[in-house]
Amino acid sequence: MSTIRAAVSIHRVELVAAFGLVCLYLAVMNGHFLSIDGLMMWRQALSIVHHHSFSFVPQIWWGGFITTSNRGIGASLEYIPVLFVFPWLGPYTPTLSPKYDFGLLYSDRLYAVAGAPIWVLVTATTAFVVGLVTRALGAERRAALWAMALYGLGSPALAASRGDFPQPLVAITWITAVYASLRLSQGGGRRWLWVCAACIFYGVLVRPLEGSLLVPAVVTLLTSEFRLKPWRILVPLGAWMSAVVVTLLVNWARFGSPFDFGYGSLSWTTPPWVGFPYALLSPGRGELWAFPGMVLAVFGTIFLWSRGQRLAALVLAGLPAILFVESCSFVGWIPGWDWGFRLFQPGLPLVAVLAGIGALHLPRRLSAWLPGLLLVGGLLWNIPAVTTDLLGGYASTYDNIGSWSKLDAYPPIGAWKFLHHIRPQSAADASTVDIIWFRAARITHWASLLPFVLLLVASAALWASTVRAELGRPLFRLRDGR
Repeated sequence: MSTIRAAVSIHRVELVAAFGLVCLYLAVMNGHFLSIDGLMMWRQALSIVHHHSFSFVPQIWWGGFITTSNRGIGASLEYIPVLFVFPWLGPYTPTLSPKYDFGLLYSDRLYAVAGAPIWVLVTATTAFVVGLVTRALGAERRAALWAMALYGLGSPALAASRGDFPQPLVAITWITAVYASLRLSQGGGRRWLWVCAACIFYGVLVRPLEGSLLVPAVVTLLTSEFRLKPWRILVPLGAWMSAVVVTLLVNWARFGSPFDFGYGSLSWTTPPWVGFPYALLSPGRGELWAFPGMVLAVFGTIFLWSRGQRLAALVLAGLPAILFVESCSFVGWIPGWDWGFRLFQPGLPLVAVLAGIGALHLPRRLSAWLPGLLLVGGLLWNIPAVTTDLLGGYASTYDNIGSWSKLDAYPPIGAWKFLHHIRPQSAADASTVDIIWFRAARITHWASLLPFVLLLVASAALWASTVRAELGRPLFRLRDGR
């Protein structure tokens, strides 16, 4: 307990900032599914807990009968604890008829109460670990706060805090494994090696490919540790092999073959001259539009490299780069109903760490205004993403390469035309403000907006206190202290 109290005291400012993000994410939570993927992940957890089976009861009709989830089993395991801890929520489990019903994505009150808040905790915790990694690299607290703000407010993580895709789960395993590796290499206890192993194990269960990419990253960060104690490399490798075995067994139970992942045919054949510019520069999918603060990562990488922290710089920059190349060549990312380039989300925390460090090591003529401008740009991208319903027309309109290059595919320009009224006219209304407190106004006569306002005020107050706690120095100051 004394160790925990000491850690809380040391990272009090980062914890306050993380609680500020929790309040913000709860304020803009939508409380419903965004995709059939998310519905399958949730229904898989329900089938395991209530029916002790991988089969859906009843089956979901969505252009054909869906009998089980084809998402990684780890993406459903996140829900299971809350279903056991709160058995009194059982009566709110919806009865779903086996027919095509778009309302399935909106009518699950159990998910709104027990499932949706999990994504809030996942995203806010990831932001907190982003701050811890920044400090573990020797950066000052201001860099950690910049990294947390750029990730939690100025990147697609804000939109992802509303669920319901599995990529944020991979993101938290990536950044936590990096932190554990840094702590172990800096003389931390053996427990950090087991944290690395747990991250690899769970990451593979969520997304086998992205989770497996974590293995070479951990091995790179712990090169000196493994040289001194070679046997320790068996721990992360054993975790990876165990996760692969579990994944194959789950495939066998679900689909009758260990090598059947339920996706059908997969390929990575998108030409780079098509995938790269659209994923990076297009208004509809471009990561620079959604996360403009990532340009600061270049300066952070250069600083770490020049200071001799080359393995850390290599992993923090190289792992997202590999993910970007892999994702851009994957054919399945093109017809996607989502905000931005969703497949790159696991790399966002690592890029944010570099960006936070880079914000403090810009040329003097840029340091006073560029980080703040880039943060505002990312927040601007997120405002329509957390206000309008992705399913209200934006997703179906901009789900192809031809539309991504249009300027109105940029959410702050094009998303608003699908918002037609403030208060919903039905439970499954997709043309209204897509925030749970506004949706509840249909039956509360606007009384539900009170927690929305209180949460926003609490978030602003908590973040303001972090700025004051930083020795009374504003985040926007020149490098020479003026």
